[in-house]
Amino acid sequence: MRPFFVSLSILTSIIGLIFIMRGCVHPAKYQKELSKETPTAVRVTQIYTEATHLVVVGIGVVSLGILIVFIGTLTRIDEWKNLYSRLIGKTTKNSIVADEPETSQREENEN
Repeated sequence: MRPFFVSLSILTSIIGLIFIMRGCVHPAKYQKELSKETPTAVRVTQIYTEATHLVVVGIGVVSLGILIVFIGTLTRIDEWKNLYSRLIGKTTKNSIVADEPETSQREENEN
């Protein structure tokens, strides 16, 4: 189970780093427009807001990757097995309990 959390964390962190890199390079794509003698304030603000948004999303995705690896180190495989067996046990137990009242009602109806 731990390799799953580690690989998921690595994948998430790489995606986050891609967003951060795209945010850092974003204003360079509009260098021609920004180098005009008088670029409009609205356009400059829009370009840098888009870049900031990409960087913030990337930081959030990297933080999610860190959280995933933190959860992976805190959990143990036997805890997952116990949780799974308890859930399956309750499901089968509930179905058995649901069958018992019907049998007792049939016995009462027969008497």
